Amino acid sequence: MELYVNMLLLTLMAAITVAIIVERNLFSVVILAGIYSFLMASVMMVLDAPDVAMTEASVGAGVSTVFLL
Repeated sequence: MELYVNMLLLTLMAAITVAIIVERNLFSVVILAGIYSFLMASVMMVLDAPDVAMTEASVGAGVSTVFLL
């Protein structure tokens, strides 16, 4: 089951990466980057690294998104 969750999260991350590359609107790119960081934090939780996941969620999805907005 853990394998399927990890594969789903990595597939979503790949889709978000393609969307970031294709997107022309800067606001959408910032929001997609925040979603990407949240998905990366979720991957870290699946890999049993809660300290890295909390750091990624707070810095990557939180602070970076607010600064870029």
